[in-house]
Amino acid sequence: MIVDEFNKNIGELEEILQKIASDIASGMLFEKLPPPELLKKTENYISRLSDSVTHSEDLMLMLKPEKAYTVKSMCKNLTQTLTTFKEILIQNTSDPLANSRLALEQLRKALADGSDLLFLMREIRDNPSPLMAEILAVKRASEAKGSVVSIHASEDVQPLIKYVLGRVDDLREALMGLEKKVGEMKQVMRELQEESLKVLSSKTSGQPSESENKTENKQLSMSNFKGAEN
Repeated sequence: MIVDEFNKNIGELEEILQKIASDIASGMLFEKLPPPELLKKTENYISRLSDSVTHSEDLMLMLKPEKAYTVKSMCKNLTQTLTTFKEILIQNTSDPLANSRLALEQLRKALADGSDLLFLMREIRDNPSPLMAEILAVKRASEAKGSVVSIHASEDVQPLIKYVLGRVDDLREALMGLEKKVGEMKQVMRELQEESLKVLSSKTSGQPSESENKTENKQLSMSNFKGAEN
């Protein structure tokens, strides 16, 4: 059953994240490790984590297609963070330990992104789409060679089940487009809020704050990495 498979994926993802967090906390993974050694110690974790995210994405889209935009966005963010982690470690540089430090930052970000994804996975598992829940019930009855009539579904719900079975892809695309637009609107609102705060800050203080200087230094550090890639 899809739910059993999904539960297995949740357990696997949680196990990998816990092992990475444990290795960081115990000092097995630390910033002064040379990049090749850090990559060797984490390569298996990263590979398993990437595979688990890909498989989990497919299962979440099946269980709750109306959450497609959120699911795709969160999975893409985590996958990109893992990719950046590896790219930093294989980059040729005159300061290897700086790359190890940047890579560890990405690995910690992956832990945070992974925790958020786990929360979403449990939410989808416990509250799948009502129509998909009905479909799963029909599938269980079919696999058990039971009668569909035994499924407790009202006459109003049964036509919807048949409709969704034939039009799942269309429904998924429409819902994904709607959620994407909502996400874009939220992003615009966040950007406007950030710009407003910057304007207010510049009016009240003619010089950048210490936190802004730290942010700028960090951005320069990451930009150096990107520049080296090009």
